[in-house]
Amino acid sequence: MTHKHLTHAENIVKAFKDKLSQSGREHVGEKHFDELSLMIESAISTAVLEEVEQAMDRVQEIVTSVRKDTEHV
Repeated sequence: MTHKHLTHAENIVKAFKDKLSQSGREHVGEKHFDELSLMIESAISTAVLEEVEQAMDRVQEIVTSVRKDTEHV
């Protein structure tokens, strides 16, 4: 999953670089573009993990509800 996030982040940075002028790209430099890519990857990973946590909370609620229902049958 992380590899996909990194690839997506790199694609975003590439699209951003394509919008900059040559002098803009030179001024920012590859080191900063690499840092931007890592920051974007981290943001994607964090967002995905938060969504997974919320989904797991919903699953847990369903499991708890089903357990309660079966206890009364």
